[in-house]
Amino acid sequence: MNVNKEACTCKNIKYKDIIDLVLSGVTNVNDVQDKLRYGTGCGKCVEFIEFLIGDVAAHPDNYK
Repeated sequence: MNVNKEACTCKNIKYKDIIDLVLSGVTNVNDVQDKLRYGTGCGKCVEFIEFLIGDVAAHPDNYK
């Protein structure tokens, strides 16, 4: 996985930003959204980012 790939182009949020935040203990979708502000532009990223949050939270060792 290219962690430098953009997950939200409107807010320039990279996969790494999401992964690092979830690995730090912020696993609630609403809390991640509040911190990163994803989905507040066009909204196309929301479904994928919420999937990524859940996957990182469920399988943290895969992302370290």
